[in-house]
Amino acid sequence: MGRLDGKVAAVTGGASGIGEATVRRFVAEGASVAFCDRDGERGQRVAAELETAGAEVAFTQADVGTEAACLAFVNSVAQKFGRLDIIINNAGIPAPSNDRLAAFIPGASTTY
Repeated sequence: MGRLDGKVAAVTGGASGIGEATVRRFVAEGASVAFCDRDGERGQRVAAELETAGAEVAFTQADVGTEAACLAFVNSVAQKFGRLDIIINNAGIPAPSNDRLAAFIPGASTTY
């Protein structure tokens, strides 16, 4: 029995990196997980792999840099699972190495 049995989690930026690791850990702990990412192909691949292993997951391709996309994602979680217990706002935009300050505002808008 996992520590998150019966819980529903949502993770933004869940198709790679820290977001993917978070999705996988939550599944391993027993949670049902909805996740979104801009990379639809990779997100579908991760979801298919987890579903094949018996996990209850839902992937949505979305760019959470817009309020409309955020609302649509949360609404899709509510429709599929009926509730939301945990949300991890992981999505971010990496800064170009030559101008980190110029990339801060769009990155912060996506993350926060």
